[in-house]
Amino acid sequence: MSTSLSESGEKRYKVLVTDDEASVRRSLQLLLHAKGYEPHSYTSASALLADPGALSADCMIADYSMPDLDGLSLLTAIRARGWNGSAILITASCTKGLESRAHACGYAQVIQKPFIRGPILEALSRLCGCAKAGDCVESGDIVPDCGC
Repeated sequence: MSTSLSESGEKRYKVLVTDDEASVRRSLQLLLHAKGYEPHSYTSASALLADPGALSADCMIADYSMPDLDGLSLLTAIRARGWNGSAILITASCTKGLESRAHACGYAQVIQKPFIRGPILEALSRLCGCAKAGDCVESGDIVPDCGC
């Protein structure tokens, strides 16, 4: 994982943000930067996967519905490359089925869009302290074969 230090010497957690909606991506980037995180934003899942620096991130916030890969496939792909950070799925169409599949794939939290900043910041605060992926899944054990 890659944490850098802020000017005041505090840890700055590296957070990946991927969403095909520019306004959502930009608002998350501005919010995270203002709160002391080191956001790295991507227009697509493919762009995130093409960045070798992404593997050093502490956390990821990914949209479920993107044109190239959905958020579940993205997490599966980045995990296959060795990334083991915590992940948050954001979605405009949250169902119990999607939430269950997201948790099974390793997402620690699913947040419904549109969202206010509170749930995102609370989740990041909690998740960036996790030692490894899956530590913060509240709904039980992660199922290795999630069918993604």
